[in-house]
Amino acid sequence: MKKILLILFTFSLLPQVISAQYSRKAGKEKIKAFKVAHITEKLSLTEKEAQKFWPIYNEFEEKKEQLFYIERKKIKKQILAAGGIEEISNKEAESILKEILDVKKNHLKNKEEFLSQVSKFLSPKKILQLEIAEHEFNRKLVKKLRENRGLRR
Repeated sequence: MKKILLILFTFSLLPQVISAQYSRKAGKEKIKAFKVAHITEKLSLTEKEAQKFWPIYNEFEEKKEQLFYIERKKIKKQILAAGGIEEISNKEAESILKEILDVKKNHLKNKEEFLSQVSKFLSPKKILQLEIAEHEFNRKLVKKLRENRGLRR
């Protein structure tokens, strides 16, 4: 009887879990679409530039997300697995700091590769406009998230 109730309870929660996962994924896709629209508008890319730019930009963003995951999730898990900051040894802390530094270096390397690739067909002015457009988008996104959560400043 308990097994049947547990199974029924599990199946009753399954749609909510799936819905939450879908909602997060849909939210990410929506943000990505807004970012693409924002950057496209700000850069005024020609069709030829856009065909070259977006595959390179998408690859750059994917690598950036992977590095962010390592930096935030993996390193945080290492610290938590060791029992928290208070419990890790100096040697473990030094190793984690080295890993953080390696991730930062990889972020920079990724950015340099991206800029090197797009500078072959985009002017320095458009590349600078891209930097500004990304910054503007991030500010707008944070503002929108704060408004949605009622944390207006």
